[in-house]
Parts: sequence; structure tokens; C-alpha cells
Amino acid sequence: MLKAHFLKVLGLSIVLTSTAAQAMSLDWSGGYRAEWVEVDKPSLTNPTERKAYGLNYLYLTPKIIAADGINIISRFDVFNSEMYPGSQLGTIWGMNTSDVPATSGNQGPATVSASQLYLSVNQEFGSLKAGRMPFDFGLGMLYSGGNGAFDHWYNTRDMVSYKVIVGDWSLTPMLGRMYANDFGQGNNQTFWGAQLQYENIEAKSLMGVYVEQKKGARTTLNYSDAQKAAYCAGATPCDVSGDMSINTTSFVIGRGWDSFGYKFEGAFQSGETGIRRGTEDVKMDGFGLAAELYFPARESKWDYSIKLGMATGDSDSSNFSGFAFNKNYDVAMLMFNHRLGGADLFNTNAVKPRYPSDQTQPDQLNVGNSADDESVGNAYYLAPTVNYTINERFSLRNTLIYAQLMNAVPNSVDAKKDLGLEWDIEVVYKPIERVQWVNQLGLLFPGEAWKNGTGTTGNKGNDFTFGFASKAAISF
Repeated sequence: MLKAHFLKVLGLSIVLTSTAAQAMSLDWSGGYRAEWVEVDKPSLTNPTERKAYGLNYLYLTPKIIAADGINIISRFDVFNSEMYPGSQLGTIWGMNTSDVPATSGNQGPATVSASQLYLSVNQEFGSLKAGRMPFDFGLGMLYSGGNGAFDHWYNTRDMVSYKVIVGDWSLTPMLGRMYANDFGQGNNQTFWGAQLQYENIEAKSLMGVYVEQKKGARTTLNYSDAQKAAYCAGATPCDVSGDMSINTTSFVIGRGWDSFGYKFEGAFQSGETGIRRGTEDVKMDGFGLAAELYFPARESKWDYSIKLGMATGDSDSSNFSGFAFNKNYDVAMLMFNHRLGGADLFNTNAVKPRYPSDQTQPDQLNVGNSADDESVGNAYYLAPTVNYTINERFSLRNTLIYAQLMNAVPNSVDAKKDLGLEWDIEVVYKPIERVQWVNQLGLLFPGEAWKNGTGTTGNKGNDFTFGFASKAAISF
């Protein structure tokens, strides 16, 4: 009798457990990445400042399906970068957090952090999202969610958005807070934005526009000394004396056919930086354009693509007219990707990260010890690519990149604009779906622009340099 009752209780427990499991389930996805990078002479002169480092990184994205159409999504980053917090670079191979590395028996622990957590409610004609979520737009020229297999950076926002979908059209208003000192009101940075987009998958058509306004109290801006110097073009006094109010308008268009396709993105920024140069407020006034052309292989083993674009550079005026692409948007392996040379030719010090973030200590990052934290800026470029599919697993890709500066270094004597030519060679191996191993060789033939400098900082080097990278990614 006791055995019969036990079996009934066990059966009832299984039924109840199964019902609860159907009401809520957990779905996992993620990716793993390992990389090795070497750059022979990032200084383009002597001393060479040679770089050689490895990266190791894992991310996990659990999605709790609480009910039909109601999901709670998060992301955990394992082995985070201590030098670039808020990135997805990963930990440097050999980074040792033990008290005494020479005598310790292990490398010490690495950090695990949560970079995303948001609620997603899907309805018939739209979706509501609230929390810290990724944000991207268009080609990722300015906003990138970091979804690429080898993306090292990402954009996230604490915001509430509602996407209204009508056929192939969607409208997404959003409101968020990018920074808050504490629980009080007013001591923060906020933004509002709206995205209108048309996308037809079958016709391969895309058209969209995104407008945004950011506002920030002066007490929250916390510009680094290098950023203030970049905004003020070295002029003094240079300080934060006002609030920030920056407007951004971005657009994207694209169309595809069987033998040709293109995408084109542009972004324009204007407004107040909150910085004052002497007696004048520094205003933003820059823009960037990027285009990608595709020529699919169809029946051939050859396919072609072209990247071309430009970003404005700062001029010698009270306004800051520089513009920087998102760091994920790579045109070349070396140029616009790694810090090179002896001067900020691209006017990107205004957006470069610093380490440590505590400004009472000097910035430790330079051309010899930084990762790929450079951006496209103050230049225009042309980068055609030829890809040959050897077989279903191997492909060979060659890219030539030519670039020139938009504005030469102010006050430079006989300044040139030619940035030179880079040749990137890639071998891509894909043994199975969701697994890829990429080996890259970059050869940079610097132009005369790298010699630009002013006063005692003139006569920079422009020696030949090369780089090598071997990287593997697994997604699941």
C-alpha cells in the first residue's frame, strides 16, 4: 500500500514539474573567441614599440521565456579586459592577477560581468523593450551592437523602447539614461531617439533614419585631459564649463540584386560639447559617410566587394568638426584599427579610451601597448576586396586600402595628406557551420602624411610595417 501511494505522489510531482517547465524555460546562446595579434612597428619609426598579445573571451546569453511573447534576456561576459572595461576584448593571455606572479601557482582569477539585462514583450504589431540592451543601426558605422564574431566593442543603452511594425515599415521611439551619478534628479546624461525603417527581405531593400538628442549635466561629463586637448586643438585655457547637448542624425539605404548590391550610411553630429576653449564654447560639427558595394559570386568562385567612405577632421576653429566611426567598423587590419605613428592624425583622441579611468594617474595606453582601439576619422578611404572560394571550407581574401587625410595637421610645415597603401591577405577556414579560423597578414606602406608634426614634434617616421593575426571563433 505504501509503495502504491509513493508511486502516486511521484507521478503527480512529475506532472506538476512538467507543467511548470512548459510555463517557463531557459534558452542559451553564446560564443567563444581566441586571438593572437602581432604588429611589428606601430610607431612607424624607432623605437618600434612592437606589439604581440593574445586574447581569450567567452560570452553567454541566457533568455528566460517567462510566458508566450515575454522574454527576459541577459548577457554574461567571461574573462573581461581590465584595461578596456565595457568592451568584449577578453583577457590578455598571461594577465596574472596573483599577488606575486613569479612564485604563484596560477594566473589568478579573471572577472565575470553582466553587460545586458532587459525585458522583451512581443506583440502582434510591435514589441516593448526595457532595460540595458544592445543598440545598432545600419552598417554599424556609428552604432554597433557588437554582434560580429570578432567584434571587440559594443553599444548598450539603459532605455525603454517600443517598436511599432506595419508591414515592412517600423517606427521605434526610445527614451533612456546613459549616466547617473546617484539617485537624485538632474545629475545625469539622458537621451531620446526615434528610428524609422523600411526593410524588405525578399526585395533586399533597406531604408532607415535615426535621430537622437543627448543631454548631460556638466558634473557628469568627466572628459579626460586628452579628450579636452583634442576638442580644444591644444589651445588653453580649456575646461568643462557648460552642459552637453548633442544632436545626431543617421540614415541608411540599401538595395540588392542577384549580381550586385549596395549599402550606404551617413551620420551628422552637431551641438554643444560642454567644453570651453578660451572664451568660446566648443561646438560639434562633423559627419561621416560609408558605402559598401557587393558583387556576389553566383556560379563563380570569385566575388568582389568595395568599401569607401570618409570622416571629417578638425579644423583650426572654435568648432570641433572631427568625426569618428565606431571602433567595430574595420576597413583594414592595421590602418584605422591600431594606433599608428607619432601623432593623432585622425582626431580620434576625442573618443579614445584611457587606462586607468582615474584621471589622477597618467594614461598608460599608447601605440605600443594598446589594442585595436583606433577609429576612422579625418580621412577618406577606398578598399576593394577580392575573395576566392578554394573549396567549401577554405577561402582566400585580398584587400587593398588607400587613404588620405581630409585635413593636414594644423600649423605643420609642408604637411602632406597621403596616408599610403595597405595590403591585407586573409585565409579563412570554416570546418563546420558556426566555427571559423581566420589568419591575416597586413602589409602597410605608409605615405608622407605620417611625418606630419608641428614644432619640436615634427619629422615623424613613416617606415614600412606589417602585422599578423590568427583568430578563431565558435558560436552556439
